[in-house]
Amino acid sequence: MTLSQFRISGKRPSIPGAGRIRERDVLTNRKQLETKSSKIIVSLVSFLTESLRVMQQDSRQRQDGAVGMESSGYRSSRATRMKLRKGNITGVLQRIRRDYIVNSYFVTGIIDSTIYEEDCFFADPTISFSGLELWTRNLQLLVPFLMQPRINLLDIRRISPREEENEVVLKADWTLETSLRLPWQPFISIGGSTEYTLNEDKNKVLRHVESWDVSGLQALLQILIPGDFRK
Repeated sequence: MTLSQFRISGKRPSIPGAGRIRERDVLTNRKQLETKSSKIIVSLVSFLTESLRVMQQDSRQRQDGAVGMESSGYRSSRATRMKLRKGNITGVLQRIRRDYIVNSYFVTGIIDSTIYEEDCFFADPTISFSGLELWTRNLQLLVPFLMQPRINLLDIRRISPREEENEVVLKADWTLETSLRLPWQPFISIGGSTEYTLNEDKNKVLRHVESWDVSGLQALLQILIPGDFRK
């Protein structure tokens, strides 16, 4: 097509590969946005964790003769039970169910530690790390700030094929609602699921990975909204 023909027709000359270039640009922009969002989430989580730690220390210092976290039962509440034999997948599932229904472990930190590897990997949409002890310490910071928390187990089941010998995965679906002990009392409401990947002996949890029905950023933003506007 000549330049004069282009002026008459009003059509732009096609550029080979233009569609692929635009698609690549969209993917690049999306990745950049996801990276920025991830950095924001990490920064918010770090800020909130440090704020809770400072508030907790200040509260403990104001209480004359108050019992510290170590002796109040949060750390020692990790229930001690008999270890499961190798391959007892049903036993692991039953103990996880009990941790939900009896212990409400998400909001109390009371868990059956015998079904977790000490270097268990924990992840949710806002943070990830390894170590059962670190996970319980994080809960120690959070639990005192929860007001009337409710964790509801909807279902728990095995999702990996029964004939699969190398990996066993259990999945629990749940809902969580709680207010936070902050001046504006934000109300948190999240639905989600947790996948528990078992170790080679199939008697302990090696990976504990949560997914939510909202993004990590949306969940954190709930903390900024006064509870009266959300309930």
